[in-house]
Amino acid sequence: MEAKARKEYLPHSSGCFLCGDENPCGAQIRFFVEGDAVRARLRLPRHMNGYLNTAHGGVLAGLLDETMGWAATVFGGKHVFYVTGELTVKYIAPVPVEAEIEISCRLVKDAGRIAFSEGELWHQGKVCLKAKGKFIPLSDEDTAGVLPYLKFDRCRKYKDLFGRAKI
Repeated sequence: MEAKARKEYLPHSSGCFLCGDENPCGAQIRFFVEGDAVRARLRLPRHMNGYLNTAHGGVLAGLLDETMGWAATVFGGKHVFYVTGELTVKYIAPVPVEAEIEISCRLVKDAGRIAFSEGELWHQGKVCLKAKGKFIPLSDEDTAGVLPYLKFDRCRKYKDLFGRAKI
């Protein structure tokens, strides 16, 4: 029997559209690491609909983009943040608002100047979206500029990790 991987929460911010805990218009998601993946479980609020109680495709793409970027950041090994260079999303099935969804993304390869991540978004055990992305590492200086905006509550491991970065 395989042991369940420990859930380790990632930093978040106050104003981010996706993870901002003080953004009343946002999703207020908490991303976490479980095993070799970055994940999120959430219910999208009704105001994130596109049509007929269906989640907006741009919001769904943003969820996958953010989660894949975290996968590059956490598993890339450079102790810096990554930004999106390219994003490809395949929409397979509609995603209802106010229903529980799950996102899981993994780093596929870190090639130095670019990292490749992949992810999926599920609803009721069915894959609704798949995504691939190319992510570019920020410089140590730019990573240092991001750190003051992050809240590291519930994620001591990552505060320590970024604290060891060459910044």
